[in-house]
Amino acid sequence: MIIQRILNNKNFRNGALFALFSFFNTGINFVIMMVMARFIKPDSYGQLSLFTTMVSLLSIFICLNTNGFIGVNFFSSSKEKIQRLLNVVVLTTLLAYMVMLTAMCCFTSALEEVSGLTIVYQFYAISFCALNVMNALLLDVWRLEEKVWRYGTFSVLLVICNLILTVLFVGFLRWDWQGRMYAQVITCAGFAVLAFYILTKKNYLRMVFPKKEDFVGAYRFGIPLIPHTTSFWLRQGLDRYVINAFTTQAMVGLFSFAANFANIIQIIGSAFNASYSVNIYKTLATANIDSVKLLRRNCWYLVGVYFVITLLIFLFASLLIPFAFPQYNDCIIYLFPLCGGAMFQCFYLVYVNILFFYKKTKILMYITFTCSLLHCIMSLLLTKYGVIYTAYISLFSNMLIFMGVYGYSKRILRICFKADGD
Repeated sequence: MIIQRILNNKNFRNGALFALFSFFNTGINFVIMMVMARFIKPDSYGQLSLFTTMVSLLSIFICLNTNGFIGVNFFSSSKEKIQRLLNVVVLTTLLAYMVMLTAMCCFTSALEEVSGLTIVYQFYAISFCALNVMNALLLDVWRLEEKVWRYGTFSVLLVICNLILTVLFVGFLRWDWQGRMYAQVITCAGFAVLAFYILTKKNYLRMVFPKKEDFVGAYRFGIPLIPHTTSFWLRQGLDRYVINAFTTQAMVGLFSFAANFANIIQIIGSAFNASYSVNIYKTLATANIDSVKLLRRNCWYLVGVYFVITLLIFLFASLLIPFAFPQYNDCIIYLFPLCGGAMFQCFYLVYVNILFFYKKTKILMYITFTCSLLHCIMSLLLTKYGVIYTAYISLFSNMLIFMGVYGYSKRILRICFKADGD
């Protein structure tokens, strides 16, 4: 009976569709990486990695996380206010883009030395981040409108075009790693134009200048999230550098191979969150004590689903690796802590949207950034004694973040609705 209720639940169906599209996109990205491995050398992979790392870092700052403010206001604000908030994101992105270009021109030598990229490729990286904001805005609108098929079709077409251009530029024209970069930038630019057209046609982008309170609200929401989003980048990237510094590249490979299975859990969690966050915002926008109790119960159901998924993937990976990838047998010991860390990351996603809705991003910043700093310190101190410590540090820090977010979200709901119990 419970299974039937879950299958008939609209949120579950939408979450499953988001997960399906995410897996399809992940599969295509895997094919792209296979194409790259076939045609470019390891040192070229290093250059591409530097470009990708720069993009992932700049993406944190390009719109100052103001796009997240749209979601928490979508169901409780007028269409005109949503239009103004979209313009806040666009104007902020343009300003950040100009600041980044100015810094690039003023500190050319220093940035080339630090990033390992020439000024031309830095320009492409900054431009890619700015263009991608428009794509993200359209996908956010469709997600909030629960237009799952439109969301999925757009994202899948974007990835397929990326694949086609990558094969053309890298496989046939032999443009080395730059071919992959050009494929990403051209695809992003083309779809950004399409996204701009669709948002204009849907009457979301209009010549409506935002009010002062729109800017203030968006920045109060988004800027405290910068340390928060940076903390994820810090935790995901630092461990591999530390392992490489204290051990060997082979150990980095084993750790990363095990982390690939943990990433599957996080992909599922992020996909379901794309749908479930909408349900949370809708519920809290018109909530009463009974609906909040139901929301809490649904959150626990989702936690249970993530636990089962984690257990299945852990067991599957433990059985698969000795059979299909015997050369990676030594990575099996990392599966439990890494999969456990990914599970707590999914648990975190279940409850963090409550903090987003009530605009408690400053507290969220304290929780995530403090735990991430602790993660970094422990990684630097303990990795030299064994990579297994690094894996358990990931489990420990993600568990701490979840506990902090869960405890504070529970407190917020109790204060707002004076509803006890779970």
